[in-house]
Amino acid sequence: MTTEPAEEQFTKQIGDHAEIWSIVDNALLGIGVTRETGFMDVIVSVETDEIVEASRALRDDEEANFDYLRSLTAVDNMADGMEVVYHLYSISKKHNVTVKVFLSNESLRLPTVTGVWPAANWLEREVAEMFGIKFSGHPDPRNLLMPEEIDDTFPLRKDHPLAEIEVLQGEGMGYSGEEL
Repeated sequence: MTTEPAEEQFTKQIGDHAEIWSIVDNALLGIGVTRETGFMDVIVSVETDEIVEASRALRDDEEANFDYLRSLTAVDNMADGMEVVYHLYSISKKHNVTVKVFLSNESLRLPTVTGVWPAANWLEREVAEMFGIKFSGHPDPRNLLMPEEIDDTFPLRKDHPLAEIEVLQGEGMGYSGEEL
C-alpha cells in the first residue's frame, strides 16, 4: 500500500490537468476551442469544420503527440442534437484528451478523421450505423453490424422504437441486498 496522498497518485496516473491544458492549447493555436475539465481527461470542443485540422494538430504536435485514438463514439442529447466524442491518448507522453464535436439534429454530418487515425475507419462506421451520423469522405461507409438495407433506424438513439422496452427489461434486475 502506498503512502502517497490520493491527489499525487491521481496526478501520476492521468497527468496534471494544468500541464496538459498548456500542451493542448499550444497544439490547437489558431483553432477555435471550448474548454472544460473532466474527471479523468481534459475536454475540448471544436467546430465541425475544424475536427480534421484539430485532430492532425493534436497528433503531430511534438509535446501533445496524441498518436492513439482510444475510442470514438456519440451521445444522443435528444432535442439538443448529438455529440461525437474522440478519446485520445499519447503513448509516449502518457496523457489523455477528450475532443467533442456538437452536431445539430438538422446536420448530422462531419468530416472523417481516417486520414489522421486509420483506426477511425471502423469506429466511424459503427457511429454512422448506430446513430445515423455521416462522415464525409469516409473511405468505406459500409455497415458493420446491420443489413445494408436498414438505413432508417439507429439502435443507439434515444428515440429508437425499442429503447423503452430495453429500459423496462432491466427493471427489478438490480442487486436486492439479500444474501444468495
